[in-house]
Amino acid sequence: MIEQVVTSTKILQTEHLSADDLDKLIFYAGGVKAKACFIIDPIQIAPRDRMLSELKVKREIVIQDQVFPNPKVSDIMKMVDNIRNDGVNVIIGIGGGSTLDSAKGVAAILSNGGELDDYLGPEPKMKVERKSVTLILIPTTVGTGSEVTKVGVYTSRTGRKYTLGNPLLQADIAVLVAEYVYNLPSNIIASTAFDALTHALETLWNKNATPLSDRVAIESATHILMWMEKAYDSSILNQKEGIAEMLESACMAGIAFSMTGTAAIHAISFILSEEWHVPHGVACAFSIEEVFNLNAANEKVRDKLIKVAKSLFEGDDDQLIDLLFQRILTLKRKLGMPSSFKDLNIEMTKEKIKDLFNKSLDDPKMKNNIVDVDEDVLFDLINNKIY
Repeated sequence: MIEQVVTSTKILQTEHLSADDLDKLIFYAGGVKAKACFIIDPIQIAPRDRMLSELKVKREIVIQDQVFPNPKVSDIMKMVDNIRNDGVNVIIGIGGGSTLDSAKGVAAILSNGGELDDYLGPEPKMKVERKSVTLILIPTTVGTGSEVTKVGVYTSRTGRKYTLGNPLLQADIAVLVAEYVYNLPSNIIASTAFDALTHALETLWNKNATPLSDRVAIESATHILMWMEKAYDSSILNQKEGIAEMLESACMAGIAFSMTGTAAIHAISFILSEEWHVPHGVACAFSIEEVFNLNAANEKVRDKLIKVAKSLFEGDDDQLIDLLFQRILTLKRKLGMPSSFKDLNIEMTKEKIKDLFNKSLDDPKMKNNIVDVDEDVLFDLINNKIY
């Protein structure tokens, strides 16, 4: 993956990660007196669990598993309190996006002190200014890209979701382990793949886009659209084809959006997750077609989307945009992603939309969108989801 030269995170790729390999990595990263804490979720992942059992024979390690979807500040602070006096100098997160973000949060508080809530919101009380522990992240899904980003997403004690972005949250090392994703359920493949796709697309229609971020985002969007259906089919058929490729593609998308941030899709998705606990990737897929059309009207964005489409289809420019749009819709239907509130079993009225979704207008992610989204635009977009 040539794109790894663009990120400060060292990226290792392997089919299998042995206890011996990870023992070496901890030593190289943390020194002779290295003490590692593993942040994992309670989901059983056979190769990971086997490796940790073998590693315990070689060295003393600490394991914390208070990780749940849409990680809460309260759970992260419990893990911090559990290890604060253990001399930990290496944090290793192994899991999906919530796990990797939790590991970032634990590392940040160990290094800077205080309460994670103090760092969240539009006017935080504290800033992340130091990094005193080494952070190693190992994804077990094919979508979040958190292993190579400088952001974490956290649910505050008030229930609001906030994005915390700081270069010091960036992992020192990311390890892409193919065997950790081969047995993912098809619904997890589907939701995390759409999360990755929106990362790539939102980089393209971002006010912060640069020629560098565009190049990586076009490449990653193309790869994701090439492999996500094959990866989904393989997960159903108990095969492997396309899954490791999606893991790499999602990492590429993470590198891309780490340069720009996300935009309207993610701002809208946060409301779905806050109010109804919709899984993140599913929430991102919800509005992808409306936001696609909104931004495709911008000439610069249109040119970028045509570059993606040219790698996948043949036709003139208008045909290519339509073919790309139809491909996304086809994937949404096949992978079971929602296109309406009804699909999410949510009762919604026009009267409720403004009360619930206007909060997203103050989200910095919404302000990243190259086409400005005001109350009227947002209302029209969300109103389209009532049917």
